[in-house]
Amino acid sequence: MIKLLYILTIIICIAGCSEEKATKTKASTTTAKPTYYARNIDNMVRITSYDFYGQKIAEAQGVYISKDVVVTPLAWIKGAFSAKINTMKNRQAYNVFGFVAVDLDEGLVALRVARRQKDAIVPIDTAIISTADTLHTLDYKRNNINKTTINITDDGLQTDLAIGSAIFDEAGNLRGIADKDKRVISSKIISNLAKNCGENHENLYSLRLKSNKVYPSYKTISGFRIRTSMGNINIALYNQTPTYRDNFIRLVCDDFYDSLLVHRVLPNYLIQSGAADSRHAKKDDLVGWQGPGYTLPMERAKGLFCKRGAVCASKLPEDHNASNRSDGSQFFIISGRKFSNKDLDDIEKEYHKHFSAAQREAYTTIGGAPYLDGDYTVFGYVTAGMDVVDRIAAVEVDGDRPKRDIRVYDVEIIKR
Repeated sequence: MIKLLYILTIIICIAGCSEEKATKTKASTTTAKPTYYARNIDNMVRITSYDFYGQKIAEAQGVYISKDVVVTPLAWIKGAFSAKINTMKNRQAYNVFGFVAVDLDEGLVALRVARRQKDAIVPIDTAIISTADTLHTLDYKRNNINKTTINITDDGLQTDLAIGSAIFDEAGNLRGIADKDKRVISSKIISNLAKNCGENHENLYSLRLKSNKVYPSYKTISGFRIRTSMGNINIALYNQTPTYRDNFIRLVCDDFYDSLLVHRVLPNYLIQSGAADSRHAKKDDLVGWQGPGYTLPMERAKGLFCKRGAVCASKLPEDHNASNRSDGSQFFIISGRKFSNKDLDDIEKEYHKHFSAAQREAYTTIGGAPYLDGDYTVFGYVTAGMDVVDRIAAVEVDGDRPKRDIRVYDVEIIKR
């Protein structure tokens, strides 16, 4: 009897151990990280872009395709002056040196980065993505790394992915990245770009001029119509400031000014627009710090000055702008007032300026802002709609921002 009890005890213990082992095995299988996660978590990066003044522009994602090269969609980073990266698990930021390849047709850029990847680089599967594929992505949100299964249709992605999110198959192979329009830039395109990566990199800032778009010649343009919520303002540009002229044409053709605010008004003096951070700004948001991500050198042209109706490039104060460069997109239009010759004499003494006969004629008859002469690039002038400029310049402001939003709907090109 004792022997029988002993045998039964051993059997129960063995069964219990087997069951515990099975439970652990099952738990282990359940909690194991998917292959795509384990292989690629260190290959994905967050990229932050900055403008010339060091102000943050935007943030997106990218993925390593070689030891020191990361790919990301072009559209979101184009125009940035500089950028930094960090991996999803590492808060330390590393510089982006520049770009080594760009595909303008497919909207993809390869960046050379300071952080060299020590681990295995994610393999690129150049098979064409099928709607039947089971695909995944890793997304960094709220300090958590999210593992997401996504669906692809003939129309693109069916989930709200961050720009540049890498897309993997079950084996962990890179199959594409998400662009700003929720489309997939396929791994075949990424692979072709990787083959074109050179040893030397170009400055990130020069990406702003990369385009396969054919912009109209200034010779075909007579002016521009700025359509605002308070009326239309027509302007023309001077050929004496060609850098600003051609830059404005590019921005208008790229719809940059669409839906921006007239974000700054100095009563009965000037109105200002062109700030990228004003497009979706709320009432209490601080705006006016973001342009297109680049600046332009001053262009002082003889005979151009800050008379009433002048269109001038804005810039940050000297303490934020030691190189005295103009913002790439922001501009102001002078409403101004009339000055007497005595006023002009006083301004000459105080500001160490000298006004020509033509300047004195303009400032005493139509007005302007003579104390700004020589300090800002004048690149255009109002041809129609000064009454609209004056109405905007007379609105109530909170600080220097209009209390009620005044929006630029768009800017139209007026052909010759």
